[in-house]
Amino acid sequence: MMQKKSLAALVATLFAVPFAAHADVTIYGFISSSIESTKATGTSVANGDYKSRTRVVDDNSRIGFKGFEDLGNGTKAVWQVEQSLKYFEQGGTNDVGQTATFATRNSFVGLDNSSAGKVIVGYNDSVYKSMTNIGLNLFGDTTAENNGSSQVYSRGEARLKNSVHYFSPNWSGFQIGGSYGVDESRTSSGSNGSTNASHLSLAANYTNGGLQVAAGWDRTNDTGLNGAFKSSAYGTSAWSGASLTYTKLAASYKFNTGTFVGAGYEFGRFDAAAAGTSSLKQDDWTLSVGQDIGAATLKLEYSSLGRLKGATAGTEDNYKAHQWALGADYNLSKTTKLFGYYTKITNKSAQAANFANTPVYNTVDTTKNTGVLNAGNDPQAFGVGLKVAF
Repeated sequence: MMQKKSLAALVATLFAVPFAAHADVTIYGFISSSIESTKATGTSVANGDYKSRTRVVDDNSRIGFKGFEDLGNGTKAVWQVEQSLKYFEQGGTNDVGQTATFATRNSFVGLDNSSAGKVIVGYNDSVYKSMTNIGLNLFGDTTAENNGSSQVYSRGEARLKNSVHYFSPNWSGFQIGGSYGVDESRTSSGSNGSTNASHLSLAANYTNGGLQVAAGWDRTNDTGLNGAFKSSAYGTSAWSGASLTYTKLAASYKFNTGTFVGAGYEFGRFDAAAAGTSSLKQDDWTLSVGQDIGAATLKLEYSSLGRLKGATAGTEDNYKAHQWALGADYNLSKTTKLFGYYTKITNKSAQAANFANTPVYNTVDTTKNTGVLNAGNDPQAFGVGLKVAF
């Protein structure tokens, strides 16, 4: 729950500038943390298991500032600066040495017109990510979340730097959007050609009462297999003309009884980094069910990552994975809730799908701030937590 805070006096004191035109400034965010038992076993790599341990984890906590100025004639100037409180329980540095800096999450400036729509420029979620979720991610921000590039479902999600985004007005429940991310570091990779890894994302959704339907298409140019399989046998350098494309369909319905059901399907196509060789293809899907019971919500999710079509003969099924998540929330107030969850990802021998927000690592390279989960490991976690929004 976001509440408007009066910052006029503070800003006027610190900067001695007029604040009347910017009176509507909002501070928002949440602090969330869990204590959990976690392990990841099953890999064929010698001494490659992540042994069982207790962890205290930050469930994607954040703080943001946003506001607008009314320019008249139905137009507003809008802005937002949002940052992760990455691993606050470890003093701001996570397990692989990453620290939170300012504007690490959706941060932008733009114009919003009631008739023409909204255009923003900066660092923001693609419309493929923001407009096709439609409530399917019941375990969002916790270890049990299934969405993301290294997870089991909705792997085309991205937050685009150096990007421009358009969101149409809401036309009787229908909305469309588009995102374009600029590649400011275009490079020539020798025989691979000059690469331009620009990013194009399109999406649409429709809402009518408890019904939500969404579709999205997302393409990253000149990345191909390297954009999806960096840590596998198919990891290659970027290649001019080889793209990475995702298409997604999703639907959900919330009944008056408090029952929620939803399903999503995504298809990925990964161009090979050489002329004359076939592309790889892989799909994924998810099913979500929830039930409100007074102040409590019970929820269940199952997600599956399919075989890698076009892989070396006899290895296609080795890239499969699936994830179960079972949990419950209990609202102590409008802004505070207790929650619990159990989740397990089962990876085949060549797959290394990991937890979304609090991944586990067998190997940590502190010089590069990266962590690796060995292929074939099966991460699982049981946890309880508290979330306070503001």
